Amino acid sequence: MSQKIHYRNSALWGFAGIVFGICAFLFNYYLVPLSLPGYQIIAAPAMFTLSFFSEETYFIPKMILYLSGQFIGYFLMSCFFQFVKLNVQELFSKFKTQDK
Repeated sequence: MSQKIHYRNSALWGFAGIVFGICAFLFNYYLVPLSLPGYQIIAAPAMFTLSFFSEETYFIPKMILYLSGQFIGYFLMSCFFQFVKLNVQELFSKFKTQDK
């Protein structure tokens, strides 16, 4: 009963992460006096990616890194959750067959 991870689903979550990241960035950029609750969580993959680069990096390369970090982070999180879900389902199905 070997099931596979759906990479298309993970890619959709990756693109959703890009949209979340753009919305969070624009909110933070244009509404300076306010802080977006949960910004540190929503943009965590992007901020992790940017942590390896200098603050003096130009805006466009930094934005490309930000968006690619968002995509990769959300893509990998989706793959991880699918992997855990499949393994838990397989584990429970083994216990069900042993009980009978």
